[in-house]
Amino acid sequence: MRFTFTEQQQLIQDSALDWLRDNYDFHQRAASVHCEGGNLQVWQALADLGWLGLPLAEDIGGLAGDAISVGLVAQALGRHLVVEPYVAHVVLAMQAMDRCATSAQRLSWLPPLVAGQQRLAWAHAEPGEVSPFDARACTAEHTGGGILIRGAKQGVRGAAGATHWLVSATLKHNGQQLLLRVPREQEGVRIDGYRTSDGACAADLYFDGALVPMASVLGDGNTSTNALESVVCWGIVTACWQATGAMQAALEQTRRYTAERHQFGQALAQFQVVQHRLAEMGVLCLEAQAACELASMRMTRIQGEGLRAVAAGARSKVARAGTIVSQDCVQLHGAMGVCEELPIAATFRYLLAFEVEDGSADAHAQWLGEHAHTSQRYAISQTLGDL
Repeated sequence: MRFTFTEQQQLIQDSALDWLRDNYDFHQRAASVHCEGGNLQVWQALADLGWLGLPLAEDIGGLAGDAISVGLVAQALGRHLVVEPYVAHVVLAMQAMDRCATSAQRLSWLPPLVAGQQRLAWAHAEPGEVSPFDARACTAEHTGGGILIRGAKQGVRGAAGATHWLVSATLKHNGQQLLLRVPREQEGVRIDGYRTSDGACAADLYFDGALVPMASVLGDGNTSTNALESVVCWGIVTACWQATGAMQAALEQTRRYTAERHQFGQALAQFQVVQHRLAEMGVLCLEAQAACELASMRMTRIQGEGLRAVAAGARSKVARAGTIVSQDCVQLHGAMGVCEELPIAATFRYLLAFEVEDGSADAHAQWLGEHAHTSQRYAISQTLGDL
């Protein structure tokens, strides 16, 4: 299958690549890595370019972009190892708010986020091997004064630089899922900040009876439960796009390095075994790209467990390909592959973190196999016919 981008999608891709090439090379990236809470100038630039509102509705300043358009921006960010949490803040947190909040909440809360004046961190992951689709262990309980939150959130990207957190929790009396907008200065919350292996800023949040007003709840519990899975799936697929960008950049860097590096009287790229390795990595990058394109096209037509199956299939494919490509690129660089002066080491760490974030490739593949068996989807094949 040969997929062709629309004129608008091609324009988005070209503008993203051009801006990042001029403003976010590997040395300029170091400024963001060393900024506690993220580089505010970069984030404002993303807002000025319209990327923060790309997946959001037009009535709150968004561009109503489709999954492929958002994916192309994420892919460009991945090529440059951008540490600002675009997927977590925009695709997950802001899009969840767009879908779950009331009309009044949307019109009040989203425009400042689209303009870059405020930042909303996605506080969903929890300690332990917990699927992003499972009910949250963090609980919310109605009290006379509002909502009482207890529990912990893990790996909240950009938590220190955000003005608010979007916290997912389980309503204690009926088990419904809630989303709550919590200010960073909220009492009863302990923040344990750290830097991730790929250079980004994250934090663990501990809610010890944090009391927030009822107005902090987005929409109603039923709305959040229905929308949460589709938002998580979109976030998974967009993260896959970002990983493919890192893979493609790593492969290009390795091709250049093996063409310039001489050993035993000739360039490394002239050895047949190196040529085969580069070709294999090229195939993996193309397969990962195709998986992202297919998943993005299918996301608008599928709901429920079918949507999760699309995300799980792409996630499993891209994560495994990313692991192989990153490891092989480091090996072909030799000792230079682990030097901080070259982007390849940072790319390796980024793809290593991607493989285990939001569930490992094996976990997604296992769920996909179980889903195919229980739903009997395996019996429907365009190649084999109905079994």
